[in-house]
Amino acid sequence: MATLSRSSCIIIVLLVFTAGTLMPMVKGDVCTEDVGTCGDDCSSRCASAHPGAKAACVLNNIPVCRCYFDCGPPVPPPYSKTCKLSLGIWGERCSEKDCNSQCAAKYPGPQQGMGYCYSVGAPVYTSCFCQYKC
Repeated sequence: MATLSRSSCIIIVLLVFTAGTLMPMVKGDVCTEDVGTCGDDCSSRCASAHPGAKAACVLNNIPVCRCYFDCGPPVPPPYSKTCKLSLGIWGERCSEKDCNSQCAAKYPGPQQGMGYCYSVGAPVYTSCFCQYKC
């Protein structure tokens, strides 16, 4: 079995240390926003608009106060897919109107709950299903 030399061990330790210390420095994208013309209050305007932002005067046609800040992770939409759920077997008493009312009450507003009756075989096995955004 081969053994590592002292210099190889030192190099491995340095690589592990370097990787461990540099990883936390990785951040998200940098976003920018112009907050008016440049002036003495450019930095304070940026800080109030985006805490921790850095300000710089950028020359377009006129000097513009530009803020540079972390964008942060993208925010997923609150309800991005459609789900279905059975409210149980209602049998022959399942009506579209009642089923829809139950689903709309259970999944209101942005979830857009809609109900429908679905039968597998005989009417006694009819179920009320809710379709909603989840």
